[in-house]
Order: sequence, then C-alpha cells, then structure tokens
Amino acid sequence: MRKLLIVAICSFTLLTACSQKDDSLEGYESKLEEEKTKFTETLNEKEKKIEELNQTIQQLNTQIDNYNTEKENYAFISNISMEFVQAHTTGDKDKLRQLLSDDILLEEKDNKLYAKNAQGYEWLLFNNEKKTQFDDWVIQGYEYDRESNTYHIFIREFYISLNGEPESPPTFLYLSFIKVNEEWKIHSLEFDV
Repeated sequence: MRKLLIVAICSFTLLTACSQKDDSLEGYESKLEEEKTKFTETLNEKEKKIEELNQTIQQLNTQIDNYNTEKENYAFISNISMEFVQAHTTGDKDKLRQLLSDDILLEEKDNKLYAKNAQGYEWLLFNNEKKTQFDDWVIQGYEYDRESNTYHIFIREFYISLNGEPESPPTFLYLSFIKVNEEWKIHSLEFDV
C-alpha cells in the first residue's frame, strides 16, 4: 500500500507539473503572438516610411535635375534675351526674325514694328518716332518648366528721355523659350509697365 501511495503521489505531482507547464507554454505562445503582431505592425510602419522617403528622394532628384538643366542653359537663354533686347530696341527686324519662333510674326505699320502671335495678341517692339532711348536692362527672374521643356525669363528695361532723365516706370518684358530644331527660340513675349 505504501508503494501504491508513493506511486500515486509521484503521479499526481507529475500530472500537476505537466499541467502547469502546459499553462505556461500557452502563456508563452500568447506572449510570442503579441510580440509578433507588434513587430509586424512596426515593420509595416517602417516599410511605409521607407516608401514615403523613397518618393521624397525621387522628387528631390527631379528637382536637382531641373536645377541642373536650368543652370546649364542659363547662359544660352540670357544671351538670346540680350540679343532680343538689343534687336527690339534698335528695330533690327532680321535679328528679331532669327530669335523668334514661327509662332510670332513681325509686322511693320505706321513706322512701328510689332510682334503678333497666333492668338492675335500684338506687342509694340520698336517705334521710330519714340522720344526715349534705351539705357539698360536687367534680368529679374528666370525659371525652367520641365514638363513643357520651356524657359521663362523676366527682364526689366530702363529708358531715358532725350534730355537724359530716366523714364518711369521701367518696362517689364517676359520671354518664353522653346527648343526648335535643337535651337532655343522665343516662343512668346509680353510687355508690361
């Protein structure tokens, strides 16, 4: 009987220990499942953040490309702008024809030279009877539009009267450039005071 009691106590202890171990394994598995869920959520958040950062990098690289393109062609565009200002302030039709795209026509009437676009807008380029002289010019702004591959330049022109007094206000000139047969041409222009 004593042996039977010892076997029963040992069996009971063993069963109790095993059931406690099963309970602790279930708790451990539950804990691992929670940690796995947390790590998965964190991983998903990090992957989303990486995707956002990659998009930001791509946008910044596009901006860098735009700035590099803008910088590379600045000399060409500013020289063409200078030639245009010189030609329109002296009435040099031949030079103006070289600089303008086919979208802009030159028209002479009443001793004045006009530029006219396809939409019918007309700008006075030169007036032989004008009582002012061209004095100087300055580039006010410059930008490149990658989507349309166009350059825009903003110029301020200064004039003086025949007695040497500065004309006020200065004239503002807006030029837009496109590439035609590998050559930059003035695609549109606009004057403002």
